[in-house]
Amino acid sequence: MRAVIATSLVAAALVAVAASQSREVPPPTSFEQPFPSGGRVRLNLSAGDYVITGALSNRVRLDWSVRDPNQLWRVKTRVAVNGTDATIETDGPSNSSFHVEIRLPVKTDLDVRLTAGKITVENINGNKVVDSYAGEVNLDIGRADDYRSVDASVWAGEIEAPAFRANKGGLFRSLDWTGKGPYRLRASLWAGKLRLYSK
Repeated sequence: MRAVIATSLVAAALVAVAASQSREVPPPTSFEQPFPSGGRVRLNLSAGDYVITGALSNRVRLDWSVRDPNQLWRVKTRVAVNGTDATIETDGPSNSSFHVEIRLPVKTDLDVRLTAGKITVENINGNKVVDSYAGEVNLDIGRADDYRSVDASVWAGEIEAPAFRANKGGLFRSLDWTGKGPYRLRASLWAGKLRLYSK
């Protein structure tokens, strides 16, 4: 009987150690894989704080963090690459600051859907579509001459676009601009602030 009890205790201890070790393995906080320059990336992003930047490499890389490290296990990211097309999806905890940095080749077309929060796009040369429900959208446009058309709108809030000589606030604000460049830009925000600027 004592032998049975001793064996059971040892087995329970081994299970406890294994469970402890499994909990000690930290969840991932980054992802990286090859992606060619000149491609198109669709991004479906949950609420959070995002920075999307162009880099001189043919790769896509995500780095993420949350205020409470214990919430990292709740972060879900997905990157699917198919030739020159890629899809990026994120889902972070709503009760902890969710910050994501995304690096893409400088020459990339973007199609972004953000639930809410703050997004900054810098050093990306290509067509851009950015839609957000609420928060702050900051788009580094590079040069105004690089664009064929610009369509920006805010249902309630402010459009700040010194590159296109526009600064509008209130309800149903919009900006329409045409040029001779190769790119198109469309940005829409339900409520908040939309900035189109040149660094």
